[in-house]
Amino acid sequence: MLIFQPLTEIHDRRSFDCGVLALNEFLQKTARQHRDKGLSNTYVLLDEENKPKILGYFTLTFLEVESDALPATHTRKLPNTSRLPAAKLARLAVSSNCQGRGYGALMLAEAIRRVVLTSQESGAITGFFVDAKDKQAQSFYLQYGFLSLNDNHFKLFLPLASLRMLSGTLSRS
Repeated sequence: MLIFQPLTEIHDRRSFDCGVLALNEFLQKTARQHRDKGLSNTYVLLDEENKPKILGYFTLTFLEVESDALPATHTRKLPNTSRLPAAKLARLAVSSNCQGRGYGALMLAEAIRRVVLTSQESGAITGFFVDAKDKQAQSFYLQYGFLSLNDNHFKLFLPLASLRMLSGTLSRS
């Protein structure tokens, strides 16, 4: 059975390889330090029978976004301020030998679930952001309803209302 856990020292970070050096190095060298400093949280996807081996991971953090960067249809009802609080999917990676199994979608669903829970507790999230690294990643996020920001089509945004709706849909599948 597949499970999610916060990244800890028991997980085998060294053998993780998703094929992207920067994502591998973040997991291996930086993710736990960022967690310890309160900068972000990284969650790992594991097979319950082989817990140390990481099948994939995602990292969540918070940010402020310039309201000008958002589509006007999503800023009309928001407070008249230039900076808005939001959540960000800072990284998402699947081990090379596990790609093509739907783990990316599974991790995105878990990330969305966690962001929705956080917004219900804190109320401090206007949406969910991600920076797509290329066209393929952009297409992946667009299929789940993410919208391109005004100033950069690889910076994507999922409004809070869409997040809540998607969270309900993904949790039922």
